[in-house]
Amino acid sequence: MNRKKVLVLINPNSGKKNSKESVLDALNVFSANNYQMEIYLSQKPMDVTRYIEENGERFDVVAVFGGDGTLNEATNGLMKLKHKPVISYFPTGTMNDFGTNFGLTNDMKQCATVACAGNIESFDVGKMNSRYFNYVAGFGAFCNVSYETKQELKKQIGNLAYIIKALHEIPNLHPYHVKMNLDGKVFEKDLMFGLIINGNRVAGFEMVEQADNTFKDGLFDIILVEHTPNPLELYNYPLGVLHPELNMKYVERYQAKSIIIESQEKLAWTLDGEEGEETLVARVENISQALQIYASN
Repeated sequence: MNRKKVLVLINPNSGKKNSKESVLDALNVFSANNYQMEIYLSQKPMDVTRYIEENGERFDVVAVFGGDGTLNEATNGLMKLKHKPVISYFPTGTMNDFGTNFGLTNDMKQCATVACAGNIESFDVGKMNSRYFNYVAGFGAFCNVSYETKQELKKQIGNLAYIIKALHEIPNLHPYHVKMNLDGKVFEKDLMFGLIINGNRVAGFEMVEQADNTFKDGLFDIILVEHTPNPLELYNYPLGVLHPELNMKYVERYQAKSIIIESQEKLAWTLDGEEGEETLVARVENISQALQIYASN
């Protein structure tokens, strides 16, 4: 019987970090199930992407120990490969937006047990220009909130840290005039910000109504927040985004597979909570069920 080969990638600087004991517990599970392992500790940003591009096709499984940003790096490497190993994800970040879709917790041993049980789910991958993302691409105002919010504050009060940071940003906001093309439907708007979501959670909040297949339905859920002339209404933005049932007039929701966004000034983007590029034109597409991950039954 051939032993499964696992490439173990560990980000030692991820949000909650990895205790040696919890990592060893996880690796012990792989070892007990006769998996053959190679271990690599990332040294710098995009190191995981590079290592997978150069070595990934030799393995059956890529085990990623890190936060959603580390998983984003892994996805960007895997999408370049012809033979794509199955992902085994060990979420050690503060929010664990992506892993929650698949019943994965911060319990490393549980995640290894899930992988060895062999239940595989496919999931859609987003592509924004030349970069891939797993669960969210955001543009405009608040894009800096996810990566500029202090790590220590996130550890202390969780996702409320994002709300506090966003409220501090509101006095400095300004609208962006954009031309949108959603699967051929074209319109122009003055927007404050937008989110393109694959799944239902962003920054620890459920922003899309729960459904079993939101991460593999071939569609993005899109939230657009329009400019309002009333400055006081700006403070209702977080409420409108987090609670779709309120139907607030400045918050619009769409679904689409292919998106083109053109702006008159460069838009700042964030991908999976990490800093993205600034661009005048963004082409975003949903690559249906592009990758596979071990998921809890």
